Amino acid sequence: MIPPGRSSRVFGLDFLRALAIAGVLFAHGFGLLYPQMPAWFGLFGHGGFYGVELFFVLSGFLIGRILIRQGSDLANASTVSVFYIRRWFRTLPLFWLFLFLNVLLEIQIKGHRLSLGEVLEHGFFLRTLTAYHPIFFPESWSLAIEEWFYLLFPAAVWLGLRVEKSFVRVFLTVAAGFFLFSTVGRMLSANGAEVTWAQWQRVIVIYRFDGLMVGVFAAWISLRWPDLWRSRPRHLAIIGCLLLLGLYASLWRWEGGQFVFGPDDYFARTFRFNLVSLGFALLLPFASLWKIERENFASLTVRKIALWSYALYLIHLPLFQLLMQYGYQDWRSSLPHALILFILTVGGSILLSALLFRFYERPCTGLRDRVAPAMAKAFTSPTRRASPKT
Repeated sequence: MIPPGRSSRVFGLDFLRALAIAGVLFAHGFGLLYPQMPAWFGLFGHGGFYGVELFFVLSGFLIGRILIRQGSDLANASTVSVFYIRRWFRTLPLFWLFLFLNVLLEIQIKGHRLSLGEVLEHGFFLRTLTAYHPIFFPESWSLAIEEWFYLLFPAAVWLGLRVEKSFVRVFLTVAAGFFLFSTVGRMLSANGAEVTWAQWQRVIVIYRFDGLMVGVFAAWISLRWPDLWRSRPRHLAIIGCLLLLGLYASLWRWEGGQFVFGPDDYFARTFRFNLVSLGFALLLPFASLWKIERENFASLTVRKIALWSYALYLIHLPLFQLLMQYGYQDWRSSLPHALILFILTVGGSILLSALLFRFYERPCTGLRDRVAPAMAKAFTSPTRRASPKT
């Protein structure tokens, strides 16, 4: 039983998740504020990049811990099927709802009628699998990377356990394979004529599994070597912050009296992604051990933002579009006007995400608790169900 005033969730991980979505929200609203701000304000323009990279590492860490705890049971089709059912009930209902809403926005705001094939490609995360061809719903690229990770990584472990009984060897080999596949893929594609780090390597599914694998490796260390994990959390967090600050500086250069994007070079297209992931992974020991004894307003706010972060990620850009098209038309005229639009969008996004979580996400997530056991039972043979009696 959880004592009054305490939560079963780890506050430090909620803090990182809230920090990630805050970076995305600010970055996407950055264009509203920047024209009215001094030149140094441009330094905050890459918060969205860092926010999404942090989401990847967190996803790899949390999903990795789930799979590692399953261990050799991942050789059973029922175990993997239950994992899929639980993931899909958590992620797909809200995604498909916003896919439908983005189709309507595309028709209403841009007058662009999409073909069924274009919609289905987005709906099944195919549009950015091997190349970047978004037509609408641009923020879905990061969700595609995570969904393919959810699908392929457990399946690869399951296949490995069919031929090799050692879970340790299979899990680490598969994780290393996914990591190297994406890292080497970026290295081989980095000199292509159409390539840019922000609109190619960053957003294509097959080039991004390594970011999630860094989180998976962190999950392995946290569960297999817990004493090592707890030994120097503050030191690792400081090193991670310094690494992240240094890499963030590489995203910019000073030119013509203002900050502009840094060089789109080989490092930017390849190893900077790995080092950013490493920097965030170094924060995980401290974050995973950061617990609070009693909730207060600030901690509760962080937890709620973290809890609503998925809906926040999906809803804020459509709301920006609607307000800019039909709402506050004077946002370009001055900083106060731009701030009003920014506050309306962020505040409205938070409110709507809370409602979506309460009345849509939570019921869908609750449904998985009924469907997943039934799926496990369907995959379990009569012989195996009878085994405890023998």
